[in-house]
Amino acid sequence: MRGLFFFIVFTSSLPLIFVSPFNGVLIWYIFSLGNFHTLIWGGPFSNLYYAYIIAILTCVSWAFSRSDKKQLPMTSLVRATVLFAIWVTITSCFALAPDSMVWSKWLETEKILFMCLVGYALTTTRDRLNQLIWAVVLALGVWGVKGAIVSLLHGGTMIHGPDQGRNADNNHFAVALILILPLLLYRWQLAVDRRLRWGLMAMTALVTLACVFTYSRGGLLGLLAAATVFSLRSRAKLPAALVVLAIGLCIYAFAPKAWFNRMGTIETYQEDASAGARLTMWQRSLRIAANHPVMGGGFNVLYWPNAVNPLLIGTTIPRMTQGRAAHSSYFEVLTEHGYIGLALFLVIGIYSWLNCSWLARLTRERSDLAWANLLGRTGQAALVGYWVAGAFASLAYLDEYWGIVFMFDAARRIVAREISPSASTFAMRLHATRFGIDASATAGPVERPNLIKSPS
Repeated sequence: MRGLFFFIVFTSSLPLIFVSPFNGVLIWYIFSLGNFHTLIWGGPFSNLYYAYIIAILTCVSWAFSRSDKKQLPMTSLVRATVLFAIWVTITSCFALAPDSMVWSKWLETEKILFMCLVGYALTTTRDRLNQLIWAVVLALGVWGVKGAIVSLLHGGTMIHGPDQGRNADNNHFAVALILILPLLLYRWQLAVDRRLRWGLMAMTALVTLACVFTYSRGGLLGLLAAATVFSLRSRAKLPAALVVLAIGLCIYAFAPKAWFNRMGTIETYQEDASAGARLTMWQRSLRIAANHPVMGGGFNVLYWPNAVNPLLIGTTIPRMTQGRAAHSSYFEVLTEHGYIGLALFLVIGIYSWLNCSWLARLTRERSDLAWANLLGRTGQAALVGYWVAGAFASLAYLDEYWGIVFMFDAARRIVAREISPSASTFAMRLHATRFGIDASATAGPVERPNLIKSPS
């Protein structure tokens, strides 16, 4: 019955894709990030390729749409992402693991990158950007709210993401929640309706608690990093710092002893078995990169001991008896795609930070673009939270991260288009003054805008 209900909801949403291809983007984000198919406990409806069906129909709708341009804006971020997608394809051709393990991971990664690019191309207005942010926040936020309530009812027990979903692991779930927390604060600060503001405030508090109760040490470090950046980048630094402090005190007062014991191992990582296993995996990753610095070992190489163990001969690094994750986004990319892949991955992150910085800087004095200024500042908190937490979990291909990265680039493209007419007006007035033309003949106030170059 549950599977049939989910299938009816799914099929009912498909006609909306042909109303507008952007609806397909929203539906893809909701189904892909929300992992709601995991609520189906077996049966014929549990194994359908929901995300693939949505992706195909979205592309068909976009191809026949008369209102949406069939063009991918080639910004710096898009170029770097396309190069990354091409490079991981090349490394897959020379991968050390069996083809079945390599190409299944390649297909999943390319699907994420492709749909993020499609979503970016179709996110052409502020309304669409806001709808996309809502889709991401709600798709993940419901799991955070549910997890926090369940944990509180059971005395602060450990929680994880939806079973059999990409965020089933507690570390992955923590990072996914960290990514949406700044976006929740962004929506809260822009909300006008009092009931919506209270609802978003409660949701933010519960998602924060859920992140804490994942018992993820990397997640805790990422949460602290995001909170620090949010406080520093906030215009009301003292109130923001007080809010962060209040949340920290609440966690300290109500967190169970088991949570403190778990977090206490951050300082004594030398004695912790899981921390020692991480260090060993990082040594193996460096060894693979030393032997294959350009191509790396390809997707899932660390899950194939037969490919890794021969490279460990002559070292004191323990041999692998079973496949394991790299336990770091950076070592994951380095191991699988070499130093070129790691460089492209880092460049994409740098571009994303620059996009957020651009939004905050270029809209500082524009009250009509205050939303973009706020998004830029909260976006930097989301990025730092991911970068810190991602150092301790294999999340290089996390679709939540790639999704928000392109949201910031879409916001920059939208803002650049809105600012450009002001720059053109100023240039026209300046030209008229130089050649003795009556400046009053031009419309609009005389004010010097920020002269920028709009991305294509």
